Formats: sequence, C-alpha cells, structure tokens
Amino acid sequence: MKRFTLTVLAALILFLGGCAHVISPAVRRQAQWDLSVSEVQKNPDYYRGKVVIWSGRILSGENLSTATVLEILQLPADRQGRPRDFTRSEGRFLARDKRFLDTALYAPGRLVTVAGTVAGAERRRVGQVPYTYPVLDVLELHLWPQESQRVRDPYACDRYPPIWWHFYFGHGW
Repeated sequence: MKRFTLTVLAALILFLGGCAHVISPAVRRQAQWDLSVSEVQKNPDYYRGKVVIWSGRILSGENLSTATVLEILQLPADRQGRPRDFTRSEGRFLARDKRFLDTALYAPGRLVTVAGTVAGAERRRVGQVPYTYPVLDVLELHLWPQESQRVRDPYACDRYPPIWWHFYFGHGW
C-alpha cells in the first residue's frame, strides 16, 4: 500500500509540474492576481509599485537608449499564463524592459506573458484617439513560441480535461 501511495504521489507531482506557470513562484507570490489592466488604467498612481502578471499579443516594439518598450494588447490567459481568448481584452499596456530586446523576435503578433511592477501611465494615441497606457517595469517576460513553430506536446495539460472531470462526468479510475 505504501508503494502505491508513493507512486500516485510521484505521478501527481509530475502531472502538476508539467502544467507549471511560466513566471517564477517568487514573483507569482507577490502578484496582485485580481488587478486588471482597465482598473490600473483608471488610477495608475494608486497602483504604483504593485506586481501584476498580464498576458497578451505584442502590437509594437521600440528600442530606446535605456530600455525596450513593448505595446501589448492584454488577453486572458490559461493556467500556464499563455494568452488563450483572442476575443476579449481589458485594454492595452506598455511593458518597459531595461534589457535590449530584439524587436525582430519580440515582433507584432507574438504572444507574451509579462510580470512587472506598475510604474504609472503614459499618454499616447491609438490612431487619432488619446489613450492612457498603464506602464509595467518588467520583472520577468516570457515570449511564447509561434503556433507554426510549436511542437504539440501530446501530454500538455490544456489538451485534456482536468482530473476531477473524470470523476464527475467520466468513468472514474
């Protein structure tokens, strides 16, 4: 019985480890998970210094002498942090990274997950419309592989229903 319990525990750890979030646990513990782009946009100074994790699609990138600034359209994310729902968005935000990021790689259309500290807001235009962008100072940044380059993992956690599904709607073990 002890051997069975250890085997099940090891399998569970491996299963959950395969679905790990792309942002480190230390940063995730600091993050304000319920803080949305639209909320920060309304009162950026109030949220200054808060850590958030947002995912989205890069709209543009600009290399400055001191940082790279990415304009990102926020998109809802899955359990790993990968943007999934391309029909809803809370708005746009800017991710400011002190490192040089090659904008040929961090190009428009690429998906990213950003963990960063709210640094305020910046007014820019979207077409002819003035827009207030929340600005994040990047702590961690994950660039997702492009779909055409991504090898589909047959054991990926987003491919199968969660384990509890089988107990309620399936045949159990």
